[in-house]
Amino acid sequence: MSENEKRICRVGDKAYLSKTFTEADMKAFAELTLDDNGMHMDPEFAAMGLFHRPVVHGILAGSLLSSIMGTQLPGHGAVIMSQDSQYLNPVFPGDTVTAEVTLTGIEEKEKYYIATLDGVCTNQDGIPVVKAVTKELMLKRLFEIEK
Repeated sequence: MSENEKRICRVGDKAYLSKTFTEADMKAFAELTLDDNGMHMDPEFAAMGLFHRPVVHGILAGSLLSSIMGTQLPGHGAVIMSQDSQYLNPVFPGDTVTAEVTLTGIEEKEKYYIATLDGVCTNQDGIPVVKAVTKELMLKRLFEIEK
C-alpha cells in the first residue's frame, strides 16, 4: 500500500482465516506466554479435567480473530482498543478452526474511526468455540469508510 493509498472499509465487510492447531503450536504458545497449565500441556493432568485430554489455549484459538483484524479487516494500521471474548467450547490439538470477522459499526472521531467487529471461531464441525466483540482504532490517514 502506498503512502497516499487508503484501505477502504464498509459496514458489512467480512474476512476469514483457518488454521489447524497442533501440539507444537501449543508448546510454542506456552513458551512465549509462560502459560504451561497442565490442562494444555500434560495429558495425564488433563485427563483429570472436564475434557479428559489437553485443550488448546482458548486465547490461542481466539488469536485468529486478531490475525484477521491486523492483516485483512480492517487491516494493517488498525490497533485493538478492547475485546470482549467468550470461550464457548474446547479446541483440541488437530482441530481446524475457522475465524470469521464482520465489521458491524463505525464511530467517527476527528482523526480516527473506532470500528466494532464481531468475530466467531468455529471448529471443523461448525461448532462455535470463541466469540468476541472488538473495538479497533483506525487512523483516517490510513483508512477510508465507504457508506
